[in-house]
Amino acid sequence: MHSYGFKLPDFFLEYGPIVAQNIEVAKKIIRKNLGIKRLPHGFCIWDLSERPLMRWRVST
Repeated sequence: MHSYGFKLPDFFLEYGPIVAQNIEVAKKIIRKNLGIKRLPHGFCIWDLSERPLMRWRVST
């Protein structure tokens, strides 16, 4: 099992962790939790073992 984080487009907050077997399952869980059929353009998802969640992020 892996942990994933995600960020919605045009938002500064990062959300997670989502625990799933792979990134495709994580996307499915996120779609279900958000109540949407397709993830929006610009949606970011990553493995938390590669980069942890940031509490605060400044827009650049």
